[in-house]
Amino acid sequence: MNGLARLTRLSSNSFASTAGRCGELLAFNAEVTAASSSFQHACRRGMALAAIPSRAESLTAVTKGLLVDTLDMMRRFEKMGMTRKQAEELTEHIAGVLCVNKEKISESFVSKAALEKSVLEQEARVAGFKSEVVKSQELHLASLMRDTERLTTNLGNLRNEIRYEVEKLTASQRLDLNLEKGRMRDELQSLRDKSNELEIKLDKEINMLKATTEQVKNETVKYCLGLLLAFTTAGLGAARLVSR
Repeated sequence: MNGLARLTRLSSNSFASTAGRCGELLAFNAEVTAASSSFQHACRRGMALAAIPSRAESLTAVTKGLLVDTLDMMRRFEKMGMTRKQAEELTEHIAGVLCVNKEKISESFVSKAALEKSVLEQEARVAGFKSEVVKSQELHLASLMRDTERLTTNLGNLRNEIRYEVEKLTASQRLDLNLEKGRMRDELQSLRDKSNELEIKLDKEINMLKATTEQVKNETVKYCLGLLLAFTTAGLGAARLVSR
């Protein structure tokens, strides 16, 4: 029973640990989702920026990098009726606005390489977490298997002990029964011998009584005959005396 309780306790701890790990994984996925939502919101806010920079900021932005073909834009402005100077100023101003917005948007977001690095790190963390969860589950499973094997062995030993005790008790009872049978058989034989002795003794006594009765009968007959003979003799003697 202690082994079963321990097995149940180990299964509960394994389930709780796995549930905790799954909760951490869900929380991490929620954080990644929130970060992605924040990233998309920042992109939309950066695309909505339309601040008009100063001339110094425009010149600095133009020197750092252009996002449009300024020469083609200036020629289009000239075709629309603007002078060369107006077209140059307007083109320079638009290019500056675009470059400044690009810098501000770049400050709000990470670069593609950093994002890819962060994604790879997060994937590595998730993979490490998954491997840790799998390893923990394998360890718990191995522990449960060992406990199950130990319990199975204990149950087998207990079954063998119970079988041995039952066989021992059965053999003891069989031995006691055989001894009791032998004792009863001896007692019956003793009673039978006593009965035979009594029968023999009774037969002897009966025979002795018969012999004694016959002897008494014979003696009585002899006595009666002698007495009758004596009376007859006496009668004859008396008759002779009387006849004289």
